[in-house]
Amino acid sequence: FMWLTNHIRIKKLLVSVKTIKYQTLEEARVALLKLVKKWFADNKNVSHESSGIIRLQVSVAQAHPLEWLTLQDCSSKIFWENRTQKEQFAGIGVAHEIYDGKEGYENILLNVNKLLQDSPDTVRFFGGMRFDANASTSPEWKKWRTAYLTLPLVELSLVDECATLACHIFPKENTPSKLKQLQTILESMRTEDMTIPDSPLIQLERHDIPGYKQWCSMVEEVLENIDRGKIDKVVLARTAVFNLARDYDPTELLLQLRGQATQAFHYCFQIEAHHAFLGISPELLYRRSGRKIESEAIAGTRPRGLTIEDDQRLASELRDSEKEQREHLMVLERMERLLQQFCNNTERLSYLEPLQLRHVQHLQSKMYGSLLPEISDSDLLPVFHPTPAVSGTPDSEARTLIRELEPFDRGWYAGPVGWISRSQAEFAVGIRSGLLCGRILRIYTGAGIVDGSVPDEEWREIEIKLQSWQYLLGRT
Repeated sequence: FMWLTNHIRIKKLLVSVKTIKYQTLEEARVALLKLVKKWFADNKNVSHESSGIIRLQVSVAQAHPLEWLTLQDCSSKIFWENRTQKEQFAGIGVAHEIYDGKEGYENILLNVNKLLQDSPDTVRFFGGMRFDANASTSPEWKKWRTAYLTLPLVELSLVDECATLACHIFPKENTPSKLKQLQTILESMRTEDMTIPDSPLIQLERHDIPGYKQWCSMVEEVLENIDRGKIDKVVLARTAVFNLARDYDPTELLLQLRGQATQAFHYCFQIEAHHAFLGISPELLYRRSGRKIESEAIAGTRPRGLTIEDDQRLASELRDSEKEQREHLMVLERMERLLQQFCNNTERLSYLEPLQLRHVQHLQSKMYGSLLPEISDSDLLPVFHPTPAVSGTPDSEARTLIRELEPFDRGWYAGPVGWISRSQAEFAVGIRSGLLCGRILRIYTGAGIVDGSVPDEEWREIEIKLQSWQYLLGRT
């Protein structure tokens, strides 16, 4: 009864706070801190039976979440921005985290779903998963788990131009240390406006894994397997390893990167200072809103032209290429089969449309469906990942070849990254991404190998995809 009384009291308090829109982020910070202190005072001796998350929030007139995030002195940070740029989420600290081992990530999705059932719909867990849970884990990926989802302690969000400063409390872990941590973060939170300098990274050296000769040998081996009818497609990846002259803040890197790919998902998961996975992916895995689900296929690549005429020529060349269409259809047909498996009805919204990014252009097809009752993200995510755009066809044979041929650990590269709430979820494919470990930056990029692929052309395609990152590394 005491818990119910306090739950009603805090809901009334939230309603009253929601009606106020603070003009500055500093005013919002002070108001949220007062709200937090009141909540802990009211609930000091209350035993919480519910497993849900408490979200305390205040509205603010305007906010710039990524710029705000860059200013914060915190070892744990997350950032997510969707392709429309209408949704931005920046978080610091950890209110709760869930991760698992190599048995797969269905269990953590089920656990998150249980927590979310008794939580406000605005509560989101953010995170990602390894590309291949069965591949051996290299030292740089040891701390990243097979799958990891985190609830930020403090979150600044911008959704459809509505800015909100919020914090999350997990009642079952309502300890004095958590209160102190939350208060410390809110008291030390920086709220001033600041322009982050747009300056290139200073690189000392670069080396590629694999090198050019080994890459050509890998592609030839895949082509031999295709010729023998063992496989239709394999996506091979490379990592460009840059040694940097000093430590860099990963959120500053993303702040500069996002201008290179405005039509992409922008994401950063920082687990400790100068240790983060970040990227600018153009590819949606799926977005669920209630029982509605959207997905897409992106495959086939050409560079952007230097002139309008050259750009149009390359777009026509991409659209009319039998090889590129064949590669694209391998992805599209599999995604449509999956939607039909989980949906009452499905619809193809577009077919072989051009997706023109700053440095490259792709073929894109979009699809939509109405989910069957009782289908959840724990059903969808393990089946949707990996797509043939990052693995191959058939998937099992493709992943086996990737494990045998690639001389590095992909980690979270090409795995699902995104967020889950009670009624929604959004996951992108973690491509065009990099892992920052201190002064070492590893950038991962791949290319689909099908019948007709040429090793040198696939090498050059990856170099073109790397141009967004090269912008940071000397403006080349």
